Amino acid sequence: MIPIPALRRVPERLPKIESMLLAAWRPQGHASRESDPSSLIATLEKFFTMLADLDDRYGEEAPLPDDDATRLGDTGLLALVELIDISQQLGLGKAKAELELLAVSISDWIMRHKGEVRTLEPIVNGLAVLANELHEPASLEGMTSFMAALMSATADNIAADTDKSDKGRPWRILQLNRAIVATRSYNTELMSRVFDDLIQGLPGDAKDFFREGMRQMEVVKYPARVRAVMTHYFQALAQNTLH
Repeated sequence: MIPIPALRRVPERLPKIESMLLAAWRPQGHASRESDPSSLIATLEKFFTMLADLDDRYGEEAPLPDDDATRLGDTGLLALVELIDISQQLGLGKAKAELELLAVSISDWIMRHKGEVRTLEPIVNGLAVLANELHEPASLEGMTSFMAALMSATADNIAADTDKSDKGRPWRILQLNRAIVATRSYNTELMSRVFDDLIQGLPGDAKDFFREGMRQMEVVKYPARVRAVMTHYFQALAQNTLH
């Protein structure tokens, strides 16, 4: 299990985020407008209440009619993106991170209801925030599995990854972060599966990943069994002997 913000408790978290945003927003003399923090927070409060109501009506794991999981989920994610952008413009890193965590909650809801994820970046950023707080192997393994499920639920046009010019694209970062989390779990079987996925999904980045991985083996002093897996992939890829 990973500590995703509970859907039904999210409305309780929003007033604190709103206070942080307004404290920085008002002194700058922004005029009232539709996308000001308060109106967006109010929209999100209604949104998260609606998601909880849909869980009650259809069950927490059931597909929703008319592709509502995809459509509604993306509506919430786009509202979050607006607030995240405002947080970034105001230099509010804490508020930005809190909002990105809520994106993970929405992605969990979308996936539970068999929907498709069409806005990936805030979720990937939120997972990075969560991953940095995890240390227990079971939690790190759970995070790795959640990331795999997110990859499977991501819209085909994103997963196609046709434009590789942007090194910061969320699809690339998600795969690299998944490999890092798997390494931190010390689960060598999991590492091998994820490393195979990485080589297939990001063949142009794999060598650099394993080169940096070897450097981290020294910096962090990973156990010998973990070092052995990283060394195997680094050497085999360098010699083009992986199949």
